Amino acid sequence: MAGTIVIGAPTIGALDQETAGQIVIALHALAEDLQKTVGDAWKLAVLLAPIVTVWLAKAGHAAAGPKRQTAAVQALPEAQAVVTDPKLAECIPGVQVKPR
Repeated sequence: MAGTIVIGAPTIGALDQETAGQIVIALHALAEDLQKTVGDAWKLAVLLAPIVTVWLAKAGHAAAGPKRQTAAVQALPEAQAVVTDPKLAECIPGVQVKPR
C-alpha cells in the first residue's frame, strides 16, 4: 500500500520520479528484511518450544506434586490430619498418628 502511495505521488506532482523510485526500492528492502527477521524468529521459536515445554512441565510437577500439596495443607493448623494406621502416615508428611 505504501508503495502504491509513493508511486501515485509523482502523478499529482508531490514527488519526482527518481525520489519515488528510491522510496519504493527502500520499502521493498525493508519488507524483505522484516520477512527474514520474522522467519528467523519463527525458526528459533520452533527449536526452543520443546525445551521450554519440558522445563515448564518439570517446574509445574515440582510445584504441584501431590506430596508438596499435602505438605502445604498439613502445614495449616486447622487442617491437621490424624490417623490410627502408622503405615498410612509414613508416606504423607505432616500426618500425626493417634494411638488406638
